[in-house]
Amino acid sequence: MRFLVFVLSLLIFCIQDVKAQDAEIELLKSRLIEDALVNKGFVPRVDHYITPDFEAAAQYLAEQHFDGSWTSVDYLDTDNSWDPLSALNKILVMSIAYNQSSDPLYQDKELLGGIERALTYWYQVDPTCVNWYKNDIAKQMYLGPIAILMQDHIRDDLLYRMIEDQTPAPRMTGSNRTLVSTSVFYRGVLEKNPDRIKSGIRGVMDPVVISNDEGIQPDYSFHQHGPFLYNGSYGSNFLRETAWIASMVEGTSYAFSEEHIRILRDYFLQGTRWMIWKGLFDYNARGRQVGRPSGFGQDADKQISILNYLMAADPAYKETYLEVQERIRNLKPQELDGLKHFWRSDYTVSYQDHFYTTVKMCSERTIGMETDVNHENLLGRYLPYGLTYIYRRGDEYEDIFPVWNWARLPGVTSPDTVPVEKGKYTQQTSFVGGATDGVFGVSAMDLQLNSTAGKKTWFWFEEGFVALGAGITSNNENTLFTGINQSNLQGEVFVDGDLYTSGASSLQAVQWVWHDSTAYIFPDSPSNVQIEALEKSGNLHRIFGLEEDTVYQKEVFSLWHNHGVRPTDEKYAYGVFPGVSREETQALTKKPPIEVLSNNENLQAIQHIATERMGFAFHKITTHPLSKKLTLSVSDPCLVVIDKKSNTISVSDPTTKLDEVTVSFERKNGKKNSVTVNLPDGEYSGQSKTIDLKIKL
Repeated sequence: MRFLVFVLSLLIFCIQDVKAQDAEIELLKSRLIEDALVNKGFVPRVDHYITPDFEAAAQYLAEQHFDGSWTSVDYLDTDNSWDPLSALNKILVMSIAYNQSSDPLYQDKELLGGIERALTYWYQVDPTCVNWYKNDIAKQMYLGPIAILMQDHIRDDLLYRMIEDQTPAPRMTGSNRTLVSTSVFYRGVLEKNPDRIKSGIRGVMDPVVISNDEGIQPDYSFHQHGPFLYNGSYGSNFLRETAWIASMVEGTSYAFSEEHIRILRDYFLQGTRWMIWKGLFDYNARGRQVGRPSGFGQDADKQISILNYLMAADPAYKETYLEVQERIRNLKPQELDGLKHFWRSDYTVSYQDHFYTTVKMCSERTIGMETDVNHENLLGRYLPYGLTYIYRRGDEYEDIFPVWNWARLPGVTSPDTVPVEKGKYTQQTSFVGGATDGVFGVSAMDLQLNSTAGKKTWFWFEEGFVALGAGITSNNENTLFTGINQSNLQGEVFVDGDLYTSGASSLQAVQWVWHDSTAYIFPDSPSNVQIEALEKSGNLHRIFGLEEDTVYQKEVFSLWHNHGVRPTDEKYAYGVFPGVSREETQALTKKPPIEVLSNNENLQAIQHIATERMGFAFHKITTHPLSKKLTLSVSDPCLVVIDKKSNTISVSDPTTKLDEVTVSFERKNGKKNSVTVNLPDGEYSGQSKTIDLKIKL
């Protein structure tokens, strides 16, 4: 009797469990349908290819042939642009109209017939692309929502084919794994298969960890295709899909754990948010995207829909996400201030209330850039060697890339000719990194590029930055340049107080240049600075080999150092002060806020006079006088920031190989005080360490 009661109880429990599972799957189905109809949640996935026109369903139906095809679609196209996706776009728009109660074609029988004929023709032709991504990921971005919307309306054979087109199990890594797992989730809901649903969600959650491989890094940068900075593009796709699916399953037994939600939150707020300025997502954090038209715009608005899903998945931080969202919409800076170096990605961000600057470097620990991937970013070989963007509004570089001189990139020291090469590129140097106290800081890079070497350092402070170059030597047969800026021309240009007329010129003993409310100060009054302010044109196919070869025309401001051919031990020094008037520029020249203390192969250093902060890039073990009575030395090459007012020191090891660095202060009487800084190790190697000094400087 007891056994029968047990069996009966177990049976009742199983029935209840099945009913509960079925109810949750129905809830997921309804959320997916609502998301498609109300939020158009699939749009951020597909508008990279085609932006859906939701008013065009009737037009698509009218233009459709009896066999379900469209004349405008090349179903046999196989190249990377893959025209057959336009057929799936039409079917998706028609499916939205059929299910949208406010649409004139809501549950229209002719429209249903058109959808069925279009899908029938699709599977008869079975289009295939040479790019695996389009076959395994992009196609599913359309077919998943179509199947969810039409599953209760279309023929079973067509629904079966669409379900079979969804990925059966998670695979791959990073952002690609997330996208594939989203397809698994769709398939599980369509099949009403709880195990498949769990598998898809696990596949999405698997990359939501702090990783030493691809994915979220300990500094909250994101890596894809190896140790390659990609918070934009792949990292944005990863966050979009992860936050989306987390919002779909929130409050169910499939929900993300608190730890997974915390990692997503920190990844955005401590990582990606630092890469957003007003309406801009920093070009330096988008990898090869600047080498294709979809990467020419500012793009921060794409984060708005992601933030909607983060709010749903992480309601405790809703107000924070709302604030971020509103600042993007209203073209305001985020509530961030100061300097952050992403030591895992050789990337530094200076975030101030009136300007935003980033620098992208590369080392033996990172991949600098991908070129000629799917015929995009053909001229991007020099992008990771110190590229320095200077933003105030965010549109300074919008749509400029087809007309850029890619051998005179802002902040980069490179030969005049850019090799068109296919692959992943970096440099085999280890001394690349940054040190900061959170306000003031140093970024430094040993340069080895195309028979060219040198020491490059950037010093960051609240008013702007100073860039120093030393020991610049090249055996390259082409002229060597160091770009200062190359941006859209906005208004007048002044040189040493005089209005500069358009054209190209060499400047003699120049002290300052002013353009677009930004001052460029030259403390050494060099005679090798050159300037351009003129309209330039460029063909799209120079940098992107697909689509129509559009000609772009832009008025461009360009400023650079010309080091000549095969220079030996060349130097440069310039300061950039955004958000100042011409009158303020003249005042800065007469009374500079910074002093260059040293600029040679051993040591590059400056002092910020008002705050009494000093920055040092010790490329070699050497000494430097801090005053008439005090000398500074270090035990190893390193980066050092000293704040005299707070009596603190910040140290980092750009090579990431040291356990500690000893910093010594020797007085004129021979008395020496030393402090040993124990440096972060493991995955935190390269991060700054700030400590209080026990001695008075």
